[in-house]
Amino acid sequence: MKKQAAFLFASMAASGLANSQEAKRDPVTAGHDFALKVCAACHVVANDQQSPPMLKPPAPSFSKIVKNPGFSEQSLRQLLSSPHGNLGKNGKMPNPQLAEYQIDEVVAYLLELKRRR
Repeated sequence: MKKQAAFLFASMAASGLANSQEAKRDPVTAGHDFALKVCAACHVVANDQQSPPMLKPPAPSFSKIVKNPGFSEQSLRQLLSSPHGNLGKNGKMPNPQLAEYQIDEVVAYLLELKRRR
């Protein structure tokens, strides 16, 4: 019984450590990774993107988006947290329905892209 309890405790501790490490993950890196998984189907999100967007023609690249004079943290947060199916040439941009932490990560990534330009 003591061995089972010790194993259970060790497993819980390891799980807690993994969760705390994820919580401390750099939001820019997390936003980059998330954008490659979710946004890359329509946008060029990064130089290390493995595949081109499926959308033809593709939606604006993230590099182009951050160069837009109207781009700001506030405008991006508003866009990502509200329905916006009427964006794009033919209203193709779906509402991504992101969680708040996902919005934070994508915003952090795009702000870093803007800072680098």
